[in-house]
Amino acid sequence: MGFKEDADFARFVSMGAVATDAVRTDLKRYGHEAIELERYAMANKVWQTKVKRLRLPDLVCARCGLRIESRGKSQLAIVLSHSDAEGRSWDGGGMRDSDLYAFVRLDLSDTPPHASQPVFFRTSDLRAAERWAKESNRKAISEGSELTLTWASWVPGKSGVFTSPDGQGRLICKWDDGSGFTYWQWRNWPSRQLYLAPGDRIMANETMVAGIVTPPGNFTCPGTWDLRVALSDPDPAERYAAAKVAGILNRSDLAEELRRIAQGEADWRLRLEATASLARLDACWVRPIIQTATDPANSDEQRIEAVFALSEIPTDEAAGALAEIAAGDGEKPKELRAAAVWGLAQGVHPRPDLALLYAADTDEFVALHAIAGLPSLPESLVPGLLDWLEQDDTHAAAAAQVLLRNEAVRPLLTAVQIGGRGRLWALRALGDLSPELVQSVGGELLTPEIKQDLEPIWIGREDWLRGPGAEGLVALDVQKVRFNPLVQSDIAST
Repeated sequence: MGFKEDADFARFVSMGAVATDAVRTDLKRYGHEAIELERYAMANKVWQTKVKRLRLPDLVCARCGLRIESRGKSQLAIVLSHSDAEGRSWDGGGMRDSDLYAFVRLDLSDTPPHASQPVFFRTSDLRAAERWAKESNRKAISEGSELTLTWASWVPGKSGVFTSPDGQGRLICKWDDGSGFTYWQWRNWPSRQLYLAPGDRIMANETMVAGIVTPPGNFTCPGTWDLRVALSDPDPAERYAAAKVAGILNRSDLAEELRRIAQGEADWRLRLEATASLARLDACWVRPIIQTATDPANSDEQRIEAVFALSEIPTDEAAGALAEIAAGDGEKPKELRAAAVWGLAQGVHPRPDLALLYAADTDEFVALHAIAGLPSLPESLVPGLLDWLEQDDTHAAAAAQVLLRNEAVRPLLTAVQIGGRGRLWALRALGDLSPELVQSVGGELLTPEIKQDLEPIWIGREDWLRGPGAEGLVALDVQKVRFNPLVQSDIAST
């Protein structure tokens, strides 16, 4: 995929990431401490290297081992994708009978995105009602021949209060506008399950009143999970989850069990996860992860997954390893280096000072990840960026963009006053900031002379022919081919 396709796909992936985070937050009400089990379940970064991971649920509770799969859609419904391919069924991927599916309605138009309260169901109850689920048409073979399964449910489009079922088995609601409503369709369902009690509030489009799937009952966290036993479980998903949680909980007493998996497990994904947990306990285990990432004999998916693992280890040793991997090397795929830079910028132990080193990298793909990934700009890095403004155009453009994205108005004005070629780059960056911001922050540094230089750039922000209007002009310019339909040489000669 190119960057445009990446951006489009990222918007779709965002729904899954926001939903999973909303589910994780809601589970705290029940005493669960859920962490990300399926890597990147709570991120929308798109990578072109396709990693074939274990089929895993999105979340696992670090206290009891409960697994949770989340689904976020623009409409609240009990809908799951299904394929007959091995491991791709709707209930595949390590979901046990007692594990939970969570369904969330999302609105990404708000900032921050709005998520409804999740609705939970156990895998066993969805399986019991599967025979009544409605199947969609299958997608093309190129799309995995997937279909969707929809379990009937009712989510009102108005807010109000649920009253009760009446004597005829109909659901009675009273809306906030004072009107009443009777929902009778559920009488035709093969299984009728209520999810609200009389007097419960209904939020428009966000409350599931009834459905055909039995509700999950009590799923308060019992707080019991024997990680030592789980690390020897025959289920690879259980071993993987336990290995990941053991490192996050700093369970040094399980180092021997983790070492056994890291050195003897057949599946490289399990070996890597155990090694990453050991690296949280002892920095010497960072080196094997670097070797996995940099060895050309390994597959691209193994190498980039090692980088992802390093970006989740909150130590300086892991950050140093990412910097080592990011360093230019003809043997390293550009996306591997970009992933390392992204980990330095966006990982759990961000090092913007190291990520910034690649903002002017000779590989544009790597440089873009450094610039876009920087979460913030520490003051200590500003002098170096001002020096970059005076260097070659690659460094100057990168510095101007970083300062611009961080709204570093006063450093940019200082660069303008210093003069030289850096002055032009600084003016260019200031011109992309709003006049209101520059004037409010610039203070005495914004002299009348500098403001006069910025005016021609700022006026472009008001030029409607530089935005959509420019696209319209281009479209019309290519439509001016027209041959005269009336005047022809033979007619003129008669």
